Parts: sequence; C-alpha cells; structure tokens
Amino acid sequence: MPIQTTTPSASDLVLAADEVLAGLTARPLGEVSASEYETGRVITLAPWMSNLGGRLGFLLGSQHADGTWGAPNGYDLIPTLSAAEALLTVLRRWESRSLPDATGVDPGKLAAAAGRALAALRTRLRQGRSAGLPDTVAAELITPALVAEVNGHLDRLVREPVAGLDAWGAGFRLDLPADADAETLARVRAHLRAGGDVPFKLWHSLEVMGDLARAAASVRTMADAVGCTPAATAAWLGERPDAERFSHAMAYLEDTAAGHGGAVPTILPVTFFERIWTINILIGAGIDAHVPPSIVEELERLLDAGPLPGAPGLPPEADTTSTGLATLARLGRMRKPDLLWEFEEGDHFCCYLGGERTPSETTNAHILEAFGEYVDRNPEHAGRYRNAMGKIVRWLAGVQHQDGFWTDKWHASPYYATYHCATALDLMADAEAENAVRRAVEWTVATQNDDGSWGIWGGTGEETAYAVHILLHTRPGQADPRARHAATRGGHFLRGQNRNQYTPMWHGKDVYSPIAVCRAAPVAALYLTRAHAEGSLAARRPWRVPAGNRR
Repeated sequence: MPIQTTTPSASDLVLAADEVLAGLTARPLGEVSASEYETGRVITLAPWMSNLGGRLGFLLGSQHADGTWGAPNGYDLIPTLSAAEALLTVLRRWESRSLPDATGVDPGKLAAAAGRALAALRTRLRQGRSAGLPDTVAAELITPALVAEVNGHLDRLVREPVAGLDAWGAGFRLDLPADADAETLARVRAHLRAGGDVPFKLWHSLEVMGDLARAAASVRTMADAVGCTPAATAAWLGERPDAERFSHAMAYLEDTAAGHGGAVPTILPVTFFERIWTINILIGAGIDAHVPPSIVEELERLLDAGPLPGAPGLPPEADTTSTGLATLARLGRMRKPDLLWEFEEGDHFCCYLGGERTPSETTNAHILEAFGEYVDRNPEHAGRYRNAMGKIVRWLAGVQHQDGFWTDKWHASPYYATYHCATALDLMADAEAENAVRRAVEWTVATQNDDGSWGIWGGTGEETAYAVHILLHTRPGQADPRARHAATRGGHFLRGQNRNQYTPMWHGKDVYSPIAVCRAAPVAALYLTRAHAEGSLAARRPWRVPAGNRR
C-alpha cells in the first residue's frame, strides 16, 4: 500500500483489512522477510541451488558500513558470522573451481566484504567477553558452530591463501564468546554420532549439527521442509542430494529462494502463527473484516486435534494454541481451553513442554485471554480457570519492568510485549492488573518520539501501531487525555508511512518480519485512531469473572 497522508475512511480501513486477510489464502505458506543468517547458511550448505548470484547480491547489498549484517543491540553477531562464513566458502570454491555456477560471482567484492566482516568480528569477539546474545532461537548453539566454521577457514588461509584475504592468513582466530554454549553443542553432536535421534526441538536449527545433519534418519520433512526452515532443510539434503528421492524438499528451497530473488527467509511456512496473529489484531480492534471461512474451519479442526505449533514442522506450543483459542472465541467459535493445562507450571505457564530457557510473557498474556474469553461466556464454569487467571496476573505484574514495560522472547521490541500484556490484563477487573496497565500506559506516553512514532531503533510503523493499541485499547489509556493525544499523534505518523516497508524485529534464528502481521497492525491502529477522532471508540468491558478463591 502506498504512502497515504490523508485520513483513511472507515470503509478504506475495512478494505485494507480484507486485503490483508485475503492474502493469507493467496500465500498459503505465509510471507516472511529475507534473512542474512539463513541466506548465508543456504549458500554454504546447498551449492546445487540456482541463482547463487542473487544470494550473494543480497548479502553484499545488506552489509553495513562497519562490516556487519543484521540489527543493532547484539542482533548483528549471528548474521555476520553466517554471512562471513558463506563468503569465505564461496571464495574457497572459486579458488578450487568447484562452484557449480559462478554466474554473478565477483571474487574481489566478496573478499573485500569478507575482510570487513572479519575485522568487525575481531573487534566484537574479544577473549572472555560476553557477546550479549539476544534470546533468538538456538543462539547459544548457532554461535559456537559458526565460530568454529569461520576459524576453520582462517586456519586454512595460513596454508592456502586466497586473493584479497592476505591480512587474515597469519594465524588469527575468533574467540568464542562467554555466552555461547559449546559444551551443549558438543554433547548433542556426540549423541548423534552414537546413533541417537535428533530431538524434535532441534530440527528447526538442524544445520548446527554439521555433517551429522545430512539425511539424518530420525528427521523427516513436513510441508516439504525440515523444521520450517531453509537452512535446516539444506543441511539435511546435503551438498549433493538425490534429485529423485528428495525432489519435494529441493523444490521447497528453490521456490522459497525464488520469492526473494535468491535469498531465503529464516522461517517458512509460518501458516498457523501468521493467520492467527493477523486475524486477532484486526478483529480485536473492532474491524468488521471478512475472515476467510476456510481459515476458520481449518483452525477449528486443528485445535480440536490438540495443541498447535506455529507451523507444520515446529513443536506444539502454548502461544499459538492460546491465541488460536481466543481468536476463535472472538469469532463466535468457542472452544473449551483445556488444551492449555498441560503447559501449567508453578507460578506461570510455559510455552514449550520439556523445558525452555526463557518463559514467555506474551504467551501467558495469551493464555489469560483464552481463559478469560471462555469464562466470560461460561461464568458457571469459572473454577479452575479463575484461579489460573489470578496466577497469571500476579506473574505478569511481577515480571513487569520498573519503568512499566514488558519484554518477551519472541520480539526485539518491548512495545510488542507491552501491547499484548497490557491489553490482556486490561480485561481483568482486578486492582493489580489495572495498576500494571496504568504503568504501561504511562511508559508508552513517556517514550513517544518527537515525530509521533515509537521504536527502539527509530520509529517504525509496527511499534507505533502497538503503542496506539496500548493507549486506545486499554481502559486507563482511554481515560487519560495525554494518552489519547499521544495516540492521535501516532496515527498521524502511521498515515505517512510506506506500509510496504518493515523493520525485522521478530525472533527466529535471526530477526524477521512476518509481513501479514506487520501490515495488519497499522491498519488496526488507524482504525482505533479514527474511531477515537469520531467519538465512536468502544469502551472496553472487563471479563465477567465470578468472585471466588484466586490463590
């Protein structure tokens, strides 16, 4: 959608929402931004793929002036390691004349880019220092795997120089950061060497297993991919896959790359997650949009069968499951949320079964919504749900940061986490919840940029949309003139944004943008700001939760 500085009408916004929703069926695998990390891994692991030049062009074009790739605040290390290793691999293949297709390969440019990357990594990875790794997927395993791969190239440069990399052939090596977990990586690899199966949770990052990933017998494809990810699929196929035996997985990689000019996203498909989040934010804002019946029917069928993964090939988890249940309830397709009890822990709910490094604040907010929507419509069955809701309220209030925001392992921005936590807590008729929401509103008002936007790395449409929701889709925000004024300024910013530009901020193995969700959020926020301007903004009603013991 082009930049639009005039105020869109309500019908314009409904049409925009319908367009986003129609895209969910037009692109059944979903749509995700390209990834420097994943593209680097595919370059190394799948030399048989077409359009190497497109992948290299993507990496050369996205390298920053300081030699890194990726986002700020620690998000640059893993994509920089991956891209540097990929460039070194291509240069080595060029030297040995083993590139299947050298079209578009400029060794001088590749060597210069690799040298800049190595210089940046040398500065970043000082001996014994923590790298400040963000909580992205498998970061503690990916980092030592890539450091070892790059060091292997550096060791080889001593024996076999490569033109343009003479300065790096003197025995220089990268230090392993203190927050990488080489011991766990070594343990898992030893388990596989001894004939053990690859744990399902590791399928998504199978590429860290090195040669052990190739045709691993315990791994299988789902929706033609391994673990919803090009790198894992490429690692499983190997450098010379059997085209007849693995035709579907090979086609998945080629088709995925074709959608990005040769580059690949960090995850695809994103089917269930993308559809649920997109529908939820649009109907949650009160937009009377057309939700494709086929999507609703599929969601009902899937949830009737058990907990949902984010997409085929990922482990089932509580986040997608709970948000799916709440979304169905808002569409008038209520399901009893008993699927979620297996995720209950002592003082909160986990996202994944079998242990997880970090609990998820937004997962708990979504479980609160799933329980709340059910109890509101079935107050006679409140019992155990009411007690769990009280537990979640206390836990979310306890993990709220002092300034009033929340953070979460699924997104780089606190505006995402604060939006989900604040709007869920707002539906509780509870003093502790109300105080937490009020603090979130105050923090949001205080952190607005001069141009009306919000954002941790500069104003973005996505983060501004979440901030507008915090201010106009909570009772404390609706009651606060400062919040309403800030939301109006946020709406002005959103109207001037190009809605086809996105800043990757979602946590995968790299940060990424789920395009439909990022398109839906500003549409929903503009709908709220228009309703506020017209005086038709609906007041939020708390869930009807019968009084009782909420220990």
